[in-house]
Parts: sequence; structure tokens; C-alpha cells
Amino acid sequence: MEESSNIEDLFNTIPISRVTRNPVVGVKQKLLATSTLCIEPRYERILNRFIDTKPFKILDAPGMVDDYYLNLLDWSSNNILSIGLGDSIYTYNYNNGTVDEIFSGNEPVTSVKSCNNILSIGLNSGKNIFYDLDVQKIGMYKKYHDMRIASMSWNGNILCTGGKSGKIVVQDVRSNSNDVLTGHTQEVCGLEWSPDYKYLASGSNDNDIRVWHNNHTYKTLKEHKSAVKALAWCPWKSGVLASGGGTKDKSIKFWDVYEGSKICETQVNSQVCTLTYINKYKELISSHGYLDNNIILWKASTMKQVIAFGKHEQRVLHCAISPDNTILASVSSDENLKFWKVCDKTKKTKKEQVLE
Repeated sequence: MEESSNIEDLFNTIPISRVTRNPVVGVKQKLLATSTLCIEPRYERILNRFIDTKPFKILDAPGMVDDYYLNLLDWSSNNILSIGLGDSIYTYNYNNGTVDEIFSGNEPVTSVKSCNNILSIGLNSGKNIFYDLDVQKIGMYKKYHDMRIASMSWNGNILCTGGKSGKIVVQDVRSNSNDVLTGHTQEVCGLEWSPDYKYLASGSNDNDIRVWHNNHTYKTLKEHKSAVKALAWCPWKSGVLASGGGTKDKSIKFWDVYEGSKICETQVNSQVCTLTYINKYKELISSHGYLDNNIILWKASTMKQVIAFGKHEQRVLHCAISPDNTILASVSSDENLKFWKVCDKTKKTKKEQVLE
């Protein structure tokens, strides 16, 4: 892997504030792996860091389609995982371990995305269904796309949906008002609002990234050589966007969206399926398809690899992180939904124990 050289200055100035098997998204509580991460001063956290390379829980996910462009896994702020399997949606309540099939239709589910208690479900026909996770009831549905919805991103009451045609629909779910953003020429497989909700990044099978502001193209970023699905905004540095390319690209790039320029890039050995930041450790997690089918943890400031883990038998198509940023869930078309401890919030430091 090639190491990037120009990103470190952007991050260094920022203050630091065993396996179980289960039925369909079901649980057996046999713990075979633990983690020993803890809350300490940052330099001590890094020195004492331990990453467990084995999942502490595995759920079966039969029917997980092997499609790079879809987004079929979500972890809500209320600690509920939603996963699209074929024509159905299952939820797994991480707080109590309950599993429910909340939706079953007559067409494939192509994307899921939650905002608090509302889960948006994108379907192959272009229909968009809304489900209330609290009362467990299907609400309204809308149809602004003629083909499948592959990606979604929320901004409060505003939902953006990316379709196979290349268009993005910006809809206010409280009304019937919507705007259509055009520019991409192929399927929009990645959508991500910036942390301040001022900018929307979209990735497409046309190999381009577009950054939108006030429903207009703000910047177009063109250096990827393959589809761009993986997008992640840096949570501690405004205007820094990370992106990952597909099979013909195999790179992670960092962008200054204000300037519309590439900061640096790191070449990897396989297509990039997802990108996720861990704010506590100032790290970036990438999940990969061909050829490695694994997960890699990077130091964000230098893009030096910390550890490779998260091995699946097939592409690691989807990842979602828990609301407290301690658990990463990954799912593959090998039909395994795996859980990894990336930060152990229960481990106490010596200092904390003395104070007690």
C-alpha cells in the first residue's frame, strides 16, 4: 500500500477533545472475544490500544444480495439495526436482542436509512416507504424515482434519495415538496450530508463525486477511475471528505471541498465499499471487496494502517457503527452479519478506579 503524505497537517492542528451463529438475524449469547479499549489521555489510548480481530457476535443474514451499489444496513440513533434481505426488512434491537421482520413486499429492498425513529426504505421500483421504529408501523410512501433507490441521506426532515437514473431527489417528508438534482449520468450509489448539514456529497457509477450546496452543484471531483460508493466527512475537520473507489480504482482519496481539490490518496489492494470515521481515536475504517474482502483500520492523519481485520468470505458490502461508536457491524453476501468491538466503553482506567 502507498502511504499518503499531505493530509497530516490537516489533522494535527485539531484538539483532541467468539463467534456465535444464529437464525435469521437472531442471537446466541456465547461470547468468545473481548476488547480492552478504555478512556484515557489520547497518547495512552493509542499505546494501550488492542483491536480484537475476531467478531464477538455473528448473525445469519440469508438473502443478502451481492450488489456493490446498494446500501442495505443501518444502525439508528435508538440502537436498532435495520437490514434489507431480499424483499424484506429485519430489525435487530441491540438493547434487548429482539428481532422483527418489519416489512415484506413483492420487490427487492435496495436501501435503508434512519433518522431517529423513522426508517426510510428504498425499493427497486423507485418507491420510498417510511416506517416508524418506535410504534412499529408503516407510514406514508412516496415515489419520485422511476428506478431503484440505491442511496439515501437525512438532514432533519429533509431526505435525499439517489436513483439508478443518476438523479437525486431532495424531499421534505412533512410535505409533498421536492427538488431534483441533476448532474450524474449513472446510478447514485453514495450520499452523505456533511456534519454541519450545509453540503451534500454524492458518489456515482459515473466515477464522479459531486458536492451540492443549496441544491446546486458546488464542486465536482473527478479523479476516481471507478464507481464511488464510499463517502465519509471528517467529523473534526470542516470541509474534508474521504472517498473510496471501486474495482478499477482501489484508492481512498481525501478532498478539500472548499477548494475542490484533492489533498492526497492512498492506494489499496481492493475496491472500497464503505468508509467510517472513529472520532475518539481520530481513525478511519474502510471495508473492502475484491480482492481482500476485509476491514482496515487507519490512522486518519497519516493513513498508516493500524490493523487489518474483519475478514469475510465475500465482499464486505455494508458497515454501520453503533451510536456510541464502540461497535462496528459488517455484512457480506457470504450471509454473515458480524459485530466487532472497535472501542470498549466498559473498561475503566487505573485513574478512574483510584478515584472511586
